[in-house]
Formats: sequence, structure tokens, C-alpha cells
Amino acid sequence: MANRGRMWAPLLLSLGWCAVFGGMLLVAGCGREDSSAPAPAGQVPMLKTLVVARASEPEWLNPVAGHQHADSDMALFRGLFKVNAKNELVPDMAESWEISPDGKVYTIRLRPDIKWHDGVAFSAEDVKFTITAIQDPENHSGMSKAVKEIKTVEAIDPLTVRITLDQPLAPLLSRLKMGIIPKHALQGKDFNTDPFNYSQPVGTGPFKFKEWKRGEYLILEANPDFYNGRPKLDRVIYKFLPDPNVRLVQLKKGEIDIAQLTPKQVSAIEDSGAIGMEVVESADYRVMMFNFRYPLFQDVRVRQAIQYATDRKALVDGALVGYGSPAYGPLQFNRVSSPDIPRHDNDLKRAEALLAEAGWRRGKDGVMEKNGQRLSFPLTVPANDPVRADLAVLLASQLKRAGIEAIVEVKDWSVVKIPKARALILGGGFPDEPDEDLYNFFASNIGDKGSNYSGYNNPRIDALLMQGRAALDPQARKRIYQEVQKQLVLDPPYNYLVYLKHIYGVRKGVSGFSHRVFGHGTSPLWNIEEWTMAGGP
Repeated sequence: MANRGRMWAPLLLSLGWCAVFGGMLLVAGCGREDSSAPAPAGQVPMLKTLVVARASEPEWLNPVAGHQHADSDMALFRGLFKVNAKNELVPDMAESWEISPDGKVYTIRLRPDIKWHDGVAFSAEDVKFTITAIQDPENHSGMSKAVKEIKTVEAIDPLTVRITLDQPLAPLLSRLKMGIIPKHALQGKDFNTDPFNYSQPVGTGPFKFKEWKRGEYLILEANPDFYNGRPKLDRVIYKFLPDPNVRLVQLKKGEIDIAQLTPKQVSAIEDSGAIGMEVVESADYRVMMFNFRYPLFQDVRVRQAIQYATDRKALVDGALVGYGSPAYGPLQFNRVSSPDIPRHDNDLKRAEALLAEAGWRRGKDGVMEKNGQRLSFPLTVPANDPVRADLAVLLASQLKRAGIEAIVEVKDWSVVKIPKARALILGGGFPDEPDEDLYNFFASNIGDKGSNYSGYNNPRIDALLMQGRAALDPQARKRIYQEVQKQLVLDPPYNYLVYLKHIYGVRKGVSGFSHRVFGHGTSPLWNIEEWTMAGGP
């Protein structure tokens, strides 16, 4: 732990976390002490501080403004609803709710014991302000798609909200997991430039803002007035470390307490007595996106041939070192998963037959040709993700057997324009609300304003997705989404490759890690108020 202490000494000194005692700075293990014990006279009490490695950094700290960041959002802000350890939707700042018989009016009662970090009481006006601020086009909110179906939102009284829709929307309550922002802090201010977004966020979550140094760290401190009780930790530090190798080194040195690992890093900590390993099932998939703006992929037989030429078990064994499972479509880890999804997998004869039917023949170098065109395309992969890079290289070698040439191009995300990439290794997948995993990605009416990056257009899928949104009966919704899964294999927008297992290295003495089926972007600190650390260095 000495290395960690040296690295953080300037920061700790500036914050007054650790005391000078007998001429020695007590930094090693300063986050491990039990802060409940009385400190000697004149000595600053030790604080329980968790240091977390994060591959990415928030864009803003306003949860409904820019790019979402699960760690800081959940710690600083809370929504009306949340998901529990079983990925079930349960109330958070909501207390109860009623839905009108026609499914168009939701009346939500709020908890009466909630305060903002500055001591102001949370109320229905804050909910109304949040939704209307997101809907205002001048605010350019990244959450606008989540509330566009809301017709009106009313604060009936300080603790009651009424939301009216134009038509039934089954996913509405799940949408209300988004963090709520305070009316009193942002009303009349510029939503896009106010200091609230960067240095003065005010939430209702278990932690409050302390300091943010761009490119390095974000520090939060415990909120003693959190409505579910004061968190067990005193402070949380998020260190922004995009390089997975740097995260591993700092974890082994004791400079961080928890970090997500790549499958090929597991062997580096297996024999470490100071680091435990948590492996979590996830609905987080990796796919090869087909861009329908590119004529090659407009022929369903070419896309199906690529599906058949893919050996998914080999991808799991090779790129994921066994830490995952084959993917045949979305929602395999969702409660509406279909048990009989067609499995187009590792069948070269069928792949070649489909290509022959579509008029493709092998050229002299083994690559398929048609009318002077080679069956060749660039396959883009982000530079900072070694798992996606490994998947791309292995997939390209598999497709080559069927005469399909995928040329792997590793690029920084800053220069990747997703709708212009001919093929791309994408990530996604959620274990709870199925609409979140489907509509924004495959509905043709989304267009360039949504997340239908591939330009997919299938009237049958469009109709099913609309039915799934309107159906309030859970069993009816399940049948609809099971049919969607079948259709997405027969007319694929993506070539589904693998589902990941999420792997985390956690230093001994840290507790609170709770398993559930994670999704794409799920934070292991989803229950951060329950985390703690053993006392002593």
C-alpha cells in the first residue's frame, strides 16, 4: 500500500485526509481505517475511502444533459425507480403509483423524507422540471428520446406527479430511472453551460460532489442525510484510466481498490493474495454491425452467410478465454428471452451455398467475387478496447474460410463515425426493460436522430416494436419480444457474436460487491451506499 500512499500524498494533503503523527505522514492504508472510532486529540480521523478505476470519464455531471456515466450518476443522483439485485423494477424516490385503465395516465406518489444535497426538500416540482427540461429542444439533452412520448407532466401537490401520454407506453416507469435534477438550482439558467454541470452538482444520492480534476479523478463524499441512511464509505475516488494495462498495474500495486479486467488479464491476479476476483454474468453483447447504406449488406443472403460462417464458441474460447457465451440475438439474458432462437452458427457449407445463390464465386485468391466486385469490407474496431480488437481479428479469420474478406481497421473512437462505418464491432445489451435494447436501435422511424446506426428498416420489426411498447400485460409483451428475436436472426441488422462475463479485481478488505446480471455499462457500484472497507491498514 505504500505505493498508493506516495501517489496520492499531494491530493491527500490538500484534502486533509491523513494526519501527521510523530513526524510521519500516515498515508498507507488511510482508506482502511474505521472512521467510527474516536481520533486522538489533535488528529484528523481516518476516512474509509474507496478508489475505483474507470475506463471513461463523465462528459458532464448533470445526469440528463450529456453522455451518461453510471458511476457518478448513481452516486450523486437518483431516479423515481431503480432495478434491484434481480433486475426487477422497484421504487426509489417514488413511494407508490397508479396507472389509468387506458394506460395513458400515471399518478406517482413520492417519498416524503428526501432532501437535496443543499438541504432543500425534494418535491414533485423537481420531477416536472426535469422532464420538461429534457423535452426542451434548446437544452439538447441526451435523454430526449426517453421522454418524447410524454404529453404533459403535472405537480398535483408537493408529493404527487401526474404524467399523461398520447398512447400507452409500457416502458415508462423504467424510463424514470433517470436521475432527477433540482428546479431550485437550475431554473432560469443556461442548461448547457451552468456550473451545475461541472463543479456544483446538487443531487439526492448517497454521495455529494467534492472535487473533479479533468482527466485524472472525481472525488465524492458521503451524504449524511441520504434518505436510505448514510453510506458506509466516507469518500469515493474515481480515477480515469482508459488503458486496461495501467488499471491492472495500479490494482496490483494497491493504488486502486477495484478495476474491471479483460479476460486475458485474469491470470495476472489469480495467485494474488491481496486481490479477489468477481465474475458476473451479463447481458452485455458484442456484435458486428451491418451498415445497410452499403449495398453489399442489403442482400440478406450475404448477412446470413456471415452468420453461418461465424464460430461463436471459438470466439468465446479465443477472445474471451472462456469468460462469456455465444450470442445469437438480443435479450438472451432477459426475462423475455426466446428459447428457440434460430442458430446460424459455424456452418461453412451453408454459408457458401447462400453466397452461391446470391451470385458470388471464389476468385483466384479465394475471396468471393461478383460482377467484378470482391466480397470485401473494412471492419472497424475501437483502439482502446483489446477485447473488441481480439474479436475482430478472430472473426475476420473465420469469415476468410468462406471467401469473405473483412479487413480489420483499428481506430480511435474520436474519429469513428458509426453511421458511416461499413461494419463495426459494437457493444450493447440490457437485462431488464426489453424496449431499451430494441426500439432505439432497430425502429426505422428513429433515423439519424436515434441509435439505429445500421440504417435497418424492416416493417415487420417496426410493427412488433410498437406492439411491445403498447402492451401492458407482461405475458403479451413476452410473446411479442420473443417473435422480435426470431425475426432479427432471419433478417439480421447485426451479426451477434458473444455475451461477455464482466470480470473485476477487488482488493481484499473491500466489501459490498453484489452480483446480478449486468448490462452494457452497468456499474459494479450500482449499490454504492452498501459498500465498505475493513478497518486497519
